Amino acid sequence: MPRIGTCVAVASLGGAIATAMNLPLGWLIGSLLVTAALSMKGMSVKVVPYGRELSQGLVGIAAGERLSPEVAERLLGLLPIMLVATLATILVACLQSRLLARITGADPQTAFFSSLPGGVAEMTVLAERYGGDAGLVSVAQFLRILVVTLSVPQIVRFLHQPAAQAGASALVPQDTGAALLLICAVGIIAGLLLSRLRVPNGWLLAGVLSGSFAGLTELQGVTVPWLALICAQVLIGLALGTRCKPSLLRSGRLFLPISVAATAVLIGVAFLIAWGLDRWLGLGQASLLLALAPGGIAEMSLVATSSHLDLVLVVAFHLIRVLLIIALSVPLYRIFSKAAPR
Repeated sequence: MPRIGTCVAVASLGGAIATAMNLPLGWLIGSLLVTAALSMKGMSVKVVPYGRELSQGLVGIAAGERLSPEVAERLLGLLPIMLVATLATILVACLQSRLLARITGADPQTAFFSSLPGGVAEMTVLAERYGGDAGLVSVAQFLRILVVTLSVPQIVRFLHQPAAQAGASALVPQDTGAALLLICAVGIIAGLLLSRLRVPNGWLLAGVLSGSFAGLTELQGVTVPWLALICAQVLIGLALGTRCKPSLLRSGRLFLPISVAATAVLIGVAFLIAWGLDRWLGLGQASLLLALAPGGIAEMSLVATSSHLDLVLVVAFHLIRVLLIIALSVPLYRIFSKAAPR
């Protein structure tokens, strides 16, 4: 416990410094960078048990509680556009996997599941099932999330300058009490159930479902306090930073840099699609970039929250991406790798 407390304090200090430097998503990025540096030095960095999972659930509740009946109707009308735009980014990633395999000489399985913007655990399991290098895939997937988390908030800041006080008071509810505690309890139960069923992003999905119930029924007093979201950022950054091990630099000296470059290309594709959709529909390029960015749902949701962007739109796009990858990852693998499973 003392070591966990020390790690949380150091991560919080890093987050506070990054926030003082006016970095977007400062609490998460500062926490991540400090703990990553300590972990890369070989120090034993401890995380809060279930800290990242509960933080993801809290972020999900913050997103879901904004899903009013009017917002749900608007998202339903945008569903075809969300499907097409998300599928386009997935297909670009599939094409990149062929190029990645050709440049680095990696086997098609490893290249494909490293390139697909899915969950780290899910892509690693599929790579192992089809004969790929599971370790290399897990590192490449982590680097993708790391690159997106560090770069996309800076781009969003350039595209969107929120007012200094805009929405700040809205994040602190007038009456946060029994209703919020009830929704959190439901989210924890649902998160445990979904994690047992091995549902990808189960904790965040549980939070979204719980928060959506509150939003659709217009339950009062369910707004997540801003201080709780700061704690969530620190714990998520701490969990991500601990995965930066010294072996990270030794694994795939050619493969991993090319994977990072491929992630940069995916961010560029997301930027172009967001620009086109904004010109067509006027949904906001910054919100659309977060919605299409190949990063984690929790991290992109926190950026949307801190920048006062369309959080529900961001979460909806990412959930659709998760569902499409679950449904299409194996068929697309067979098409683009032309390799049979073991």
